[in-house]
Amino acid sequence: MMLKLTLKPTPKLFCALGALLLSACVTTPAPAPAPLPRPCPPVAVLTPAPDSLINELLTYQAGLRQMPPAEVSRALLELSRQEASAKNTVRRAMLLAAVRGNGDLGRAQALLDGVLQAGGAEEQALKGLAQFLAAAYAEARRQDEVADKLNAQIREGQRRNDLLNEKLEALKNIERTLSARPAAPVK
Repeated sequence: MMLKLTLKPTPKLFCALGALLLSACVTTPAPAPAPLPRPCPPVAVLTPAPDSLINELLTYQAGLRQMPPAEVSRALLELSRQEASAKNTVRRAMLLAAVRGNGDLGRAQALLDGVLQAGGAEEQALKGLAQFLAAAYAEARRQDEVADKLNAQIREGQRRNDLLNEKLEALKNIERTLSARPAAPVK
């Protein structure tokens, strides 16, 4: 036996079918898109990182202290034959400061001023070190000038001391010759 079901259109039925149809139109939100992977930062192949360049130059400076003066002069001559770069300019300044000849600290400062005024990438990486070295060389020049003045004062004092000693010896000789003569008779 089969049961036969007949539906009569009623307003309730229409409302239920409308609600059913409307619920079918609602969509679920799409999942958020996966974040795009970040591109890798560009890698500089030709220029070393500033820290390694500065560390290299500081190691070079430390090695200069242990070099004999003849070897420092030879290294300066060899470096002057190499290409001009900020790194080589700082090295030349370090070598000139190590030689410490007449006017070498001034020339070293002039080289470092050139690095400080240039606007290239390598110069910018070395700017802090160049400022530090230039200040140190300026202080060394000032100390050398003070030492030169003090040495000149010492030499002048020694010269005056020698003159006074000569005069004292001359007075002693005069005194010896006076006491050796017989006394004059008193009248």
